[in-house]
Amino acid sequence: MRTTFAYAALAASFSAAYAADVQTEETGEEMIGAIPSSVCKFDKGSAVEVTVMVKSGTSDDVEDSDSFLQKVGMSLDLDQKFEWLNNSAFKAINMETTKGCADALAKLSFVDLVEETAEVKSFVTQTTAPWGLQRISNDAGASGDPKGQDFTYTFDDETLGQGVDIYVIDTGVRDTHAAFQGRASQGFTAFSSSTDGDGHGTHVAGTAASARFGVAQRANIFAVKVLGDDGSGSSSDTIAGMNWVINNHAERKTQDGFVGSIMSMSWGLAGTATAVDKVIQAASDAGIHVSVAAGNDGADACGTTPAHLGGANSNVVTVGSVNIENTVSTFSNIGQCVDIYAPGEQILSTWNTGDNVINFLSGTSMATPANTGVMAYLMAQDPTGLGQNPAALKAKLLETARQDAISGDLGGSANLLLSNGVDGNVAAKKKRTVTGSPAAWAKSLVHSHDKRWELFSSDSPMRF
Repeated sequence: MRTTFAYAALAASFSAAYAADVQTEETGEEMIGAIPSSVCKFDKGSAVEVTVMVKSGTSDDVEDSDSFLQKVGMSLDLDQKFEWLNNSAFKAINMETTKGCADALAKLSFVDLVEETAEVKSFVTQTTAPWGLQRISNDAGASGDPKGQDFTYTFDDETLGQGVDIYVIDTGVRDTHAAFQGRASQGFTAFSSSTDGDGHGTHVAGTAASARFGVAQRANIFAVKVLGDDGSGSSSDTIAGMNWVINNHAERKTQDGFVGSIMSMSWGLAGTATAVDKVIQAASDAGIHVSVAAGNDGADACGTTPAHLGGANSNVVTVGSVNIENTVSTFSNIGQCVDIYAPGEQILSTWNTGDNVINFLSGTSMATPANTGVMAYLMAQDPTGLGQNPAALKAKLLETARQDAISGDLGGSANLLLSNGVDGNVAAKKKRTVTGSPAAWAKSLVHSHDKRWELFSSDSPMRF
């Protein structure tokens, strides 16, 4: 159940504030005055949930929920959701209101947009395994059984993302899982519980940064739970989660050892949502790197939020999926908004049902955290140049990618395959040997915890 924010202290009626410029529908002329109280009288039965974004730099007198309500002359019902979001990058309100009130708010001169919240869903299909770690670190790639665990992960920088904060904006993360080694923690939840009752978020976090199964095996993981235990949620909760990320990033910047932040988002909308897009852009402008899934519809990624922010549109990195044969996955979205492709079929990673449980999944959701992990890896190699510079990191990521290694229909996207910049010189069919200390470290981790990895399932059903 989604958390409802109601501010009883704000329920008292405010007198009209004559600071808002409103255009009357009758004359089209500007008048000075607040919204009439009758227009915004709340009715739970006909309420819609909207995100109201305040124009940047045009309303210094709107600094909190009190001043916003005072400026527009509104009062709140005790059952009405009202959530003020404020950080260095944007100001916004998630609120329940009537359609007429939403229309009136949209006409205020200091309001950038009013948009009804949309449903957000995670991307997941079937099953997966750690062949992807060899694929991103070996020119010859990998072949054979993608469910095998005998592949080689090669790297030339043992920091492996140390000092980088990865925000997994998803269904939550089982932070006690043995493979996270205590590097995962709970950050934000839009629900009454932070528990990952779905598994999707735990799996994503594992591919990005867990020992043995992940790319950036020393990065920090923050769980940002904006999707419920059915794998879906609302755009307003997602915006609230990103608001928390921006504020936490600002605080973390002052702490020793901090390199930078990445928002990893393996979900998408059925269409586009301007409010979500603006918040993602604001996070990027604040120096936070963004890695998003292309989507699993086998269609043009330019038609959905947040995937359409990729390509030349921004510093956001949109990730498509390939299989072990370097062929574009049949489910993967493609097109000019896709920046790069990564292993996304039959990926083995951490799971939510136990501290030693692992599971196979497929989807661009699984390709995205591999990209997130490589971003963290590159950031730790060059903290000054890449740590908080999304444009520079995106350029480095695409420059490091293997070119013209992918077959299949790209739909006009660049033929770029995710790489950490290392060639392990491993024959594609060669069995795995332990390479690099974290691989041995992951192995000893299991023994030290007196656990064996327990496979949840080798075949998960498609959910999206």
